Amino acid sequence: MKKLNSNNLKAIVLELGFDPIQMLNYIFVLIGVIPILTLFYLIIRNGLIYQLFLGNNGFVIVIAISISLLGFLYAYILIRNLLVKLLKYALERKIAEKEKSEIMFTVIHDLKSPLTTVNLAINNFKDGIGGPLSVKYTGMVEICFLNMRKVFKFIDEMTNYFKNDFREIFRKHELIDLSNIIKDEINNFTQMASKAGLDLRYKVDNNARLWGDKDKISRVVMNLISNAIKYTPDGGIIDVVLSSDKNNVMFSVINTGPGLTAEEMKGLFKKFERLDKHSRIEGTGLGLSIVKDIVELHSGHIVVNSELGKNTEFRVVLPIGLQSKAIKVG
Repeated sequence: MKKLNSNNLKAIVLELGFDPIQMLNYIFVLIGVIPILTLFYLIIRNGLIYQLFLGNNGFVIVIAISISLLGFLYAYILIRNLLVKLLKYALERKIAEKEKSEIMFTVIHDLKSPLTTVNLAINNFKDGIGGPLSVKYTGMVEICFLNMRKVFKFIDEMTNYFKNDFREIFRKHELIDLSNIIKDEINNFTQMASKAGLDLRYKVDNNARLWGDKDKISRVVMNLISNAIKYTPDGGIIDVVLSSDKNNVMFSVINTGPGLTAEEMKGLFKKFERLDKHSRIEGTGLGLSIVKDIVELHSGHIVVNSELGKNTEFRVVLPIGLQSKAIKVG
């Protein structure tokens, strides 16, 4: 376990806004001093000094007080050691997360070169350099082109995510038609779902609109549908449902399958967290963490409901917001 030196402690104090060790000292001083002063006042006021300390039971009382003080000191040492161990554990987790972030930053950065080559080839097809394309293939190339643009946006955002602060890239604020976003993403994933033997369905409220960052909300929809396709067994059904009221828009992605236990649901939104039973499925363990960040930065929330052996639902609730209201940053 990493040593908790003064520099590490200063970093923890700066992040927490207070010194936990010093706070513990203050608490124990108050716990110890206040009762002693109160007891001393009562003894003096009632003239009990002689009876308690110089009387027949004086020796016993002195021993009892000494044992109490030793017990109090021992309790302080135990709690202080426990607090130090917790701080060391938190420090190790923070360092491990930083190391993972550095690795991911390197990987994402290195992806740009091969993807640039692929993007160039797609653009050449789109521009007809390889010869004219049929209507069918033109549509497929257009989908590839649009999704490559999303990939490059995603790479730029992830570079900011690991290099700086994810929250700093949430600055756009526009009126979003969520029904169109869902329809576009359904169109993008229809072929993939069909190849996987899945029935991808949707039901949307065409009046569902909100103020926010369109690209980021699209990423939420894309990630949730993509996850559902990955984890739904062959022959399963995925339903995307969008509704709204005067204050919020709500959308759910529901997929049939084995479901999740309560324990599995606890770690779903942690960075780099992946379920053991799905370890063979490719992924970084970042998707749902990013989804949660985006939703919360739009002042919304996401919940998971699952019934073992039946289905799993990811439900997102987002406030409609106001044109003049900026997205929460930091």
